[in-house]
Amino acid sequence: MNFDLRPRSISMKLWAAITALILAVLGGLGVTITLLFGDFYFQQTLDTLGKEVEEISHYLGEQPNWSQRLFAIDEIRLSSDTQMVVIDRYSEIIAIKGGNVAASFGTNDRIGWGDVSGEMSWLIRSLYPSDFLSRTDIAEVLAGKVITIKAIPRNKTGQAMLIAAAPLGNPSEAIVVLGTSPAPVQDSINAFRRMTLYVSLAAVVLATLVSLVFARQVTRPLALMQKGASQMANGDFQPITGVRSRDELGELADVLNSMGESLKNHMTWLSEERNLLLGIVEGISDGVIMLDGEGEILYTNEPAKALWQGSGSEEESSERKETLMAFLRESMEGVEIDKKIHFNLDTQVLQVAMATTQFEDGKQGYVAVLRDITASLRAEKERRDFMASVTHELRTPLHLIQGYLEAIQDGVIAKEEQTEHIDLVLEEAKRLAKLVMELQELDRFESWKNFEKKEIDLAGFIQELGYRFQGRADELGIHLQMDNGKGVIHANRDRLLQVFINLIENAFRHTPEGKSVYIRIIDSEEHIQFNVEDQGEGIPPQALPHIFDRFYRVDKSRSRKEGGMGLGLSIVMLIVEAHNGEIKVESEVGKGTTFKVILPK
Repeated sequence: MNFDLRPRSISMKLWAAITALILAVLGGLGVTITLLFGDFYFQQTLDTLGKEVEEISHYLGEQPNWSQRLFAIDEIRLSSDTQMVVIDRYSEIIAIKGGNVAASFGTNDRIGWGDVSGEMSWLIRSLYPSDFLSRTDIAEVLAGKVITIKAIPRNKTGQAMLIAAAPLGNPSEAIVVLGTSPAPVQDSINAFRRMTLYVSLAAVVLATLVSLVFARQVTRPLALMQKGASQMANGDFQPITGVRSRDELGELADVLNSMGESLKNHMTWLSEERNLLLGIVEGISDGVIMLDGEGEILYTNEPAKALWQGSGSEEESSERKETLMAFLRESMEGVEIDKKIHFNLDTQVLQVAMATTQFEDGKQGYVAVLRDITASLRAEKERRDFMASVTHELRTPLHLIQGYLEAIQDGVIAKEEQTEHIDLVLEEAKRLAKLVMELQELDRFESWKNFEKKEIDLAGFIQELGYRFQGRADELGIHLQMDNGKGVIHANRDRLLQVFINLIENAFRHTPEGKSVYIRIIDSEEHIQFNVEDQGEGIPPQALPHIFDRFYRVDKSRSRKEGGMGLGLSIVMLIVEAHNGEIKVESEVGKGTTFKVILPK
């Protein structure tokens, strides 16, 4: 049986209250009973003493003379702690008796103190009537009244005595005084007090046990409910069990269980709503940041974190975060905003929209939505550059065609030279047709990349490339060397052929006579890598990142002279990516360039 013995626990409070009540009741009863018992016992002793002195007085009064009375006094038997003194009307001692000691004194029944010695001296000094009886008391006795008193010597030096006095003779001619020590009575009273104390202590011990058991009966359900409430506070809404009482505590446990079930349902609903909102906020591509009125972050979704985390070091991420937060805190001073911020060393542009919000506690907060518009701005720039490039590519041949035709129309060109100029016009028209065709292919590859793919025998595919380009290589004086392919690859044959036609023609275009072009095949477990290597002039390092951009040409004058439009490598990259592949370029100025096409099997 476990008890909570903490000073402020209900168990200890109940125990203290019950014990204090019992102590108060027992203490009050003990004091009252002791006082009543003491008064009763003293009064009973005095009554007994009064009856005894009255009987002795009556007995002595029946004697005919004092000689007989003194003899009768000697015959009287008193208890060992009782003393008797007979005095006359003038308070002079006639006779005294203590236990079995008795004496009478003097001539004419008078006595002086000088005649008293030994045992008699002690008796007289212990019960000398004038020390205990006042003149009023003596007068009342002589008037025929029996009195009983608890008296203290007037000199305050002797012990208290229980006194009973009765008149002797009729009319009264003397007084019989009996005295006894209150010590035996007091001893009985003290014994009663000790018994009362022991009973009280036993009652306190019993009350302690009973109160602790009672307190446990009360506090055990409370402890169970406290534990259940603590579990509810921690999110565990299991019902409270073990409370079997059908009183108010049982009803309280039922109410707590009902409240727990209601809280569980409410928390489930809140969790679902929260998860729904978090799912929406986390699912959007824009960054969302919620701030309190002081500009401290309350919530950020993953896209927002990604904006400042980036791929740099932790220190760089912290700097980017501080830059962004400084901008947001400055924006808090205004109203709703919609601004752009150049971020991350001006390589990133964010569209920031901020609005105020009101929390449930009445405090104001802010919600900022950040959208990375870098890609859209880049796409817009590429679109403008593309339109400018297309316009430029179309303008040049159109101007040439227009100029040649106007010259022929105006007769500026002689008839024998017209054929040559018509050939030039036709050549420019072919260039325009090729440009339009490549633009159409580029648009088609961007919008539709689901090519029909089949297994291609690599040996046959490489052999076909050899048939196509060996004659052209011989014409240019270039050594074409190709690895023997083996196995199969899953791809679209026509588009794959277009890739290598473009790359090999590009290699021929930049390889001088007497040099070599290599077609190498590297077979791995999951991929096949095709390397197209030339020994041309190479590509400058600053041009490598832009080599696959549309209309980008390293040597614009040479490319235009040789018919290049700057779209071939863009088309190649789109075809390779449509096959879930990857294309890389490595080049060293003066030594040559290598294009690596990596395709999954």
